Amino acid sequence: MKYVLLSHDDELSVYSVPDIVAEKLNEYCSEFADKWLWISPYAKKYQTAMGISYGAHDFIDYLNEWIFPDTPAVLIETLNNVWDSSDVPEKYRKCECFNF
Repeated sequence: MKYVLLSHDDELSVYSVPDIVAEKLNEYCSEFADKWLWISPYAKKYQTAMGISYGAHDFIDYLNEWIFPDTPAVLIETLNNVWDSSDVPEKYRKCECFNF
């Protein structure tokens, strides 16, 4: 398991995810946000009259339920008042990051 930083135009959160997700974070996030949310019958709860409504925690739920149910991703911490990469604690600076 590796750490990644995720946000949805809000504060960064640190999640522990399967290694392959961290190594290909952009691919997994894009698959979720650009494809699965729009076409999966299991994504109906995210679809609204205005489009799609979701956050980083929904991506984690998707990973845990549909992609890696045997190795669940978990929230490690939310980095309060961290809005810029220069404010990220040193121990997380090399982590992959994605903003939905």
